[in-house]
Amino acid sequence: MLISKLRSAQVGIVVSIFLSLVILPVIPSIQAQNTTSFMPTDNFSIPQLGGSINFAVNGSYRSAVLENNTWVFRGLVLNSSQTRGTLYISVENSNVTITDFRSISAFGRSQYLRYIAEGEGVQRINLGINYTTNSADWMVTLNRQYINEGEGWQLRRGNTVVVNGQIGNVTVIHYNWDIPNDNDRPFYEQHSVALTVVAVVVGTVLAATVISIKARR
Repeated sequence: MLISKLRSAQVGIVVSIFLSLVILPVIPSIQAQNTTSFMPTDNFSIPQLGGSINFAVNGSYRSAVLENNTWVFRGLVLNSSQTRGTLYISVENSNVTITDFRSISAFGRSQYLRYIAEGEGVQRINLGINYTTNSADWMVTLNRQYINEGEGWQLRRGNTVVVNGQIGNVTVIHYNWDIPNDNDRPFYEQHSVALTVVAVVVGTVLAATVISIKARR
């Protein structure tokens, strides 16, 4: 009888931990309220600069505003990705099609933007990073080939990368080994690890409590 109760306790704890780990990571994929969806056919033009922006995939944003010839996308999500962030992008004398935009937490924290550029114009890109960076933290590639700073791109004040005269598949990558303050991201995305740990602990305690009460009866 005692062995049976112990086995039940072990099963209950394992099940609670499993549910905590499986269910909680699904939460960030739930779209936030008051978002606007877009499709590849939607165009975000900048008439005064002769530029336009499209997305290669479906996505959504909390807001998209043209400010000083720069499109500001807040709460931007592409193709149901769990990554939600802010993108500032200005396009001059060229058309760009954004194919990917996200953050990667593995081996530190990295952000990147990929797009296809048509026309030898200028693209000014800011990934919404709210702390000081330097050129060593950045990499720009054209058709998967590394471009030296000063030979096709420059880092300006405010973490704005200026890409000039490049046609083809462009990738702008920022690397950071510290964890930045992602104030623009929802609470559950900023603290996903902590929430997971809390869920596991709570689930384990509840399971153990229920089993203990049943055992006393």
